Amino acid sequence: MTKDVLVSVRGAHIADGETNNLEVIMAGSYYFKNGKHYIIYDEILEGEEGSIRNTIKANADSVDMIKGGDARAHMIFQENRPNVSCYVTPYGQMIVGVTTDRIKINEGPDHLKIQIDYTLELNYEQTSQSHIEIDVKSKATAKLNLKEQ
Repeated sequence: MTKDVLVSVRGAHIADGETNNLEVIMAGSYYFKNGKHYIIYDEILEGEEGSIRNTIKANADSVDMIKGGDARAHMIFQENRPNVSCYVTPYGQMIVGVTTDRIKINEGPDHLKIQIDYTLELNYEQTSQSHIEIDVKSKATAKLNLKEQ
């Protein structure tokens, strides 16, 4: 895969019978080092100044999602293992817990897809069953299809 990529992040959180979906597409960088995939991209928050630097480190056993900037967190996803971290925002801090049910990684020459199913807790209370899908494609070969929902 090339260094210059398009990163699509789709998330779904199911709580109290309702589903909240989120999808963002950004330009980013990709590299593979010491058996791990690294994806780096900047996330721009609606209505906020600046951006959040996101780094994803993934291998078959775990996925680390690291946020830096005005919102900081380091979430670790490992199958059947709970992990707790602190999520710092300009509005305050939260304790975030994730228990990962499944990690699936599909690799291709110009494509990487990471899927994670997990339970999310905020401040030690279960809030949702969640799914995140990270789709990384080389910019040179990516086809971008936007759907209105």
